[in-house]
Amino acid sequence: MLIRFSVTNFKVFKDTATLSMEATKDKRLLENVFTPEGYKGNLLKLSATYGANASGKSTLFYAYQLFLNFIRASAGHADQIALNHRPFAFGEESQKPTSFEAEFVADGIHYVYGFAYDSKGIREEHLYSYPNGKKKTVFERNGSDYTFKSDVRFRKENARRVRPVTLYVSVCAQFNDQDCISVMKWATQNLVLVGIDVSASLDILTNELLRDKKFSKIAKRAFRIADLGITDVRDRNKAAPAKPDASGTILLPMQDIWVKHEFGGIKKEFPLADESAGTIRFLAMIGYVIAGLSNGWTVIIDEIDMSFHTDLCAWIAGLFLDPSENRKNAQLILNTHDVALLDQSVLRRDQVYITSKDWKTGEAELRRLSDYGIRNDLDIRKAYLNGSFGGKPFIAPERLMEDE
Repeated sequence: MLIRFSVTNFKVFKDTATLSMEATKDKRLLENVFTPEGYKGNLLKLSATYGANASGKSTLFYAYQLFLNFIRASAGHADQIALNHRPFAFGEESQKPTSFEAEFVADGIHYVYGFAYDSKGIREEHLYSYPNGKKKTVFERNGSDYTFKSDVRFRKENARRVRPVTLYVSVCAQFNDQDCISVMKWATQNLVLVGIDVSASLDILTNELLRDKKFSKIAKRAFRIADLGITDVRDRNKAAPAKPDASGTILLPMQDIWVKHEFGGIKKEFPLADESAGTIRFLAMIGYVIAGLSNGWTVIIDEIDMSFHTDLCAWIAGLFLDPSENRKNAQLILNTHDVALLDQSVLRRDQVYITSKDWKTGEAELRRLSDYGIRNDLDIRKAYLNGSFGGKPFIAPERLMEDE
């Protein structure tokens, strides 16, 4: 479960931007809140980020993506290749490290993990755990210098295997450091990203339809509920679920996805390319939604409303907010332009974030709606559209086609 994610000096975010899934003391819509094992506070089941184009919504998604990619792949990074450093470009920050930090619950234990890096290497890294509610330093790293407070001999030996361009967590998870294994497991299995690349997202749907009868039953029910006229989806190049080879690598065949429809008792199968952009987007997303709800994952979706009808967005969000649908307290983090969710009878004020950008400096800011001190009866949809919270584009009042 994600508690908090912060990023500093990354693209449009010059200062620290923090998205917190920790609930405030608001007593409204308590069904939108849960208390996970291993953490004393209350967490939110859903968070929605709004804002103008180029104000930082997708940048926040890319920050999650880069953070996870570092953890998942850092151990194999080549020394001679510069790290993907994308600092804020319009100031002295372009010469400073970018930093990420996440607070989360993994294997029933509360963790805080973060690191800072530039193009040449990892500048700082730290991992803290709270196994009994009290802070425990797993390790602290400053360049190549480490501080360990437990399992010191074992961890010092592991630290010798860590190169300047690799993360201690990524390397030492391979050498049986249990705390590092928990971080790696969380990053690779419990938190999933759904971007705008539908081909990558479709694989989970077609694989699970083949592999898991329960998943298949739920997916086909979702097709029916969404009123797409679809009865089944299959990849003709997959006769069986993809399995890893001897090295553990899963080699996926080229996709050849076909979609089955039934109208008036007549069944037809069509190539995926014949479907609308909205249908393809739905199919790419629904596999992660079902898997997330089934396993209690944190699911992060970029531009959930892209090519979607507003009712479908509301339905997917509602799945995570409904205790009878979301029995394992899965979390949904999304960014969107769809204002249908901006309703205080649907979302709490601590579940809504607004990105805004200072067009003079190029800096973006991420603010929680609960920080604005608004009333319980305020029409937040109307206020947002009026620009009361920022996050609204300024369309210059000048003529486009006027002759010079």
